[in-house]
Amino acid sequence: MRNLPEEYYEYRPHGRNWVVYRIRRDATGSTGTKVGQFLTKEEARREVYRLNGWKQNIKK
Repeated sequence: MRNLPEEYYEYRPHGRNWVVYRIRRDATGSTGTKVGQFLTKEEARREVYRLNGWKQNIKK
């Protein structure tokens, strides 16, 4: 299993859109709460990077 923090953000497809979820882990499993919906995968990915505090590799 990945070594993930107790709380993190991820994105998943939802119909034609992409949804960002806040995932909270505990001893019994994990729960996800919807925090945003985006039209493109790239928009959702950028938001997840921002919320998780990750740096994006910007290609020139």
